[in-house]
Amino acid sequence: MSTELCKLKKSLKGDLPTYILLVEQPRFVCLNCGRVANKKKNLCDPKRMKDK
Repeated sequence: MSTELCKLKKSLKGDLPTYILLVEQPRFVCLNCGRVANKKKNLCDPKRMKDK
């Protein structure tokens, strides 16, 4: 099973707690779809965001 958010969007629709764990305190942004995540493995084309 894929862990990329762009591929999981339909299955995560009914599982909000799991989605929140993947996106809280994001450190990466996907250059393909614009989603954010805390781990780069959860995005299809990740780029590290600058720290605050």
